[in-house]
Formats: sequence, structure tokens, C-alpha cells
Amino acid sequence: MADAQQLERMLETARWSREQLGEQGLEFLRSFEPTVELDLGQRKLLCCHATPTSNEEVILPTTPRTDVERMLGSVTADAIAAGHVHLQWLRRFGQSLWFCVGSVGLVYEHTESLDEVPFEPWSEYALVTTDDGHVAVEFRRIPFDVDELIAAARAKEFPDVERWAAMWKR
Repeated sequence: MADAQQLERMLETARWSREQLGEQGLEFLRSFEPTVELDLGQRKLLCCHATPTSNEEVILPTTPRTDVERMLGSVTADAIAAGHVHLQWLRRFGQSLWFCVGSVGLVYEHTESLDEVPFEPWSEYALVTTDDGHVAVEFRRIPFDVDELIAAARAKEFPDVERWAAMWKR
């Protein structure tokens, strides 16, 4: 659980982010669907942020099967792509593959969602392919220049930038 100081930092960052996006950017974000279903020929891929019914629930590789089944409810997709936890991982539940694609901009490993841990200097994503009705998931990483990222954050007066900059692995 976040303490008061963490919560205030998150709110300050949210206010800054809102200002950076402006009304046009906020409208674009509001247009997002909570889930997107894609037809992969003989298979179905369901994409969501955290779970198909929530943007905040947390499923990790260690989450007990009964908890995951409760969160998935009646979802019947062949594959479910999520993010939210900033980790790449894949797990099978019955006939469905559940995978987290990682994070494009803030990769880290944690045990609790608000742990302050070092951020990794790469972006992560997943490629999903089908072959003869079978779904395959391939995880990818692309490194980026952390110093360039930090310089851009300083130039835009990102809140608490020095604390944030110190959290990046180099």
C-alpha cells in the first residue's frame, strides 16, 4: 500500500502527465476500449490492460490458479494479452494462454506493485503469431539510451526528476 508521500508523488506525476497530454491527448486516451478482441483466423486473442474486467487487478506468475480463474471469469479466448505488472511472462490456464507483454517504458521486477526498484534500460513487447491454428508468443526487448531519456525528462521538468533518474540501471 502506498504511504502518503508515495501517493502525493503519484498524484503530482499524474497532474504533470495530464498537462503534457492536453485535452486532445486526453480525448485520445478516453477513446481506448477496455478490451480488444482480435480474430487470429482459427483463434481469438483478447487484449486488456490488467484483466478482461479490471484495469487494476494484479495477476503474476505466482498468483494462485483459483484467484486467476475468478478474475478471468467466463473469458474463453485462446490467448489473453495483458500488461499492468511490467513483467514479461506466460502461463497456461486450461486451453488459454495468458501472457504479459512487459512494458514499453518502465521495465522493473518487483514483489509489490509500488516497490521502489531499479528500472531496466530497455522496452519490452511480444509478437503473437499463429501457425496451423496454434498460437505462439515471442517476447522481445529493445535497449534504449537512459541518459537521453533522463535529459528529456529534465527538459520537460518531470516531477521529482532526480529521484526518478537515480532509479534507472546504467
